[in-house]
Amino acid sequence: MPLLIVQLAILVAIAFVVGCLLGRFVRRRGASMPDRERTIIAAAHATLPVDQKPEVVKQTEIPEKVAQPKASPQLSESEKPPMEAVPDVEFVGNWPSQTEKPDANTEPEQDPGRPKLLDAARHGKPDDLTAIKGIGGAVQGLLNGIGVFHYDQIASWNDNESGWIERGIGFPRRVEREDWIGQATKLANAANKASARKSEKPGKSAAKPKRRRTKKAGE
Repeated sequence: MPLLIVQLAILVAIAFVVGCLLGRFVRRRGASMPDRERTIIAAAHATLPVDQKPEVVKQTEIPEKVAQPKASPQLSESEKPPMEAVPDVEFVGNWPSQTEKPDANTEPEQDPGRPKLLDAARHGKPDDLTAIKGIGGAVQGLLNGIGVFHYDQIASWNDNESGWIERGIGFPRRVEREDWIGQATKLANAANKASARKSEKPGKSAAKPKRRRTKKAGE
């Protein structure tokens, strides 16, 4: 126990000596500080008075030179270059160019393979197209919708026209496969013969007036 007390006393003494040395060093350093540094430190800690405002330095304005456009020299009529004629613009595709004007009497070109179609049935009486094998009520409606109403129309089709009709109704190669043209030809001939027989029948002759028999004298 006494040994511990002695050690503590020695440590306290050492700490005291070190503190004295440090304090002395600081005091010497403060005494040797130049007056200029003290002035700077004092000015940094000083505050401006409330009424005093910092002076605002006005910035001098430097006028900018505006570059004005130079007027282009005007040429006289003789010095001006000749103007080239602008060619007429031509449309791309099937449209005629501006230089070519379509003839008013020229009929518009029809679709290739388009057969002869009618706006309505002749005399308002269409033929019964369902008599042709392969044509039902729905197909007859499609044919009437594009302008086919009679047997003789179908009978006059060629291969290109048959293909056009097949594309129009949406049934490819049906005309050839079911022989619409052959059937329509027979039906058209039969209808023509029937109408010819009707026209050949004579009408009823007018009744001849009966002669009145006169009695002879003396009978």
